[in-house]
Amino acid sequence: MSWLSRRSFVGRLLSLPLLAFAPGRDARAGRPSATVAMLRVDGLSEPRPGVLQGLLDDVEENSSVRLTMADGSIRLEDPRLFRMPFVVLSGASAFAPLSDAALANLRLFLRDGGFLFIDDASGRDSSDFDRCVRRDLKRALPGSPLVPIGRDHAVYRSFFLLGAVSGRVMIRPHLEGVWQGDITPVLYSRNDLFGALWRSPGGGYALDVVPGRERQRGQALRLAINVVLFALTGNYKRDAVHVRALLERMRRQGGYSR
Repeated sequence: MSWLSRRSFVGRLLSLPLLAFAPGRDARAGRPSATVAMLRVDGLSEPRPGVLQGLLDDVEENSSVRLTMADGSIRLEDPRLFRMPFVVLSGASAFAPLSDAALANLRLFLRDGGFLFIDDASGRDSSDFDRCVRRDLKRALPGSPLVPIGRDHAVYRSFFLLGAVSGRVMIRPHLEGVWQGDITPVLYSRNDLFGALWRSPGGGYALDVVPGRERQRGQALRLAINVVLFALTGNYKRDAVHVRALLERMRRQGGYSR
């Protein structure tokens, strides 16, 4: 695929007639809104700065949802956590064990409808980041292990109809997730999903994608958009996104504004 500007690339992907996500009202008259954030934990630096904002811009330009970033990354101990429908943890190295307060907040956040997406940016089959993620999820959610997510999961249908996962690299052929009943409040990618979307200051993509190059990058963007919309809608529907259910979920979580 030839190089495309971010807007034309995303626009071409989202023009595919896979699933309709029609705005509920004119953008200028006000739209449903939500605030999201990157998580900050001790000993971990953000490996793909700015990538989440770019992804949210892509979703906002092509849907009825207005998505904003919190001012800076937040810690799990921050009370602002509970005003957000979802948060993201991305890293490539080991990090310190979460505090008891952080674990308690994470457990409550996920129990009460929040969503956590985790992206391993290491590009390695065995990574210190992965080890730390599994350690702290086990502490936060004992009895709810990370397991492979099947292709019938709602995340593969929340906007695009997808048959496979993607990322900058292909470490795992599946996402992993934590189930609590019939809800999946945690999804985890080992494939550096954000690395495929990360851009240099000049606007071009910063990192090569292997082995599938630009086709794989397009698949990664589709999956990332699906993750964002799944985070707002949850597991309630396996075939399409319905705006009414989206708004209802956002009202329950305090993220809806008129």
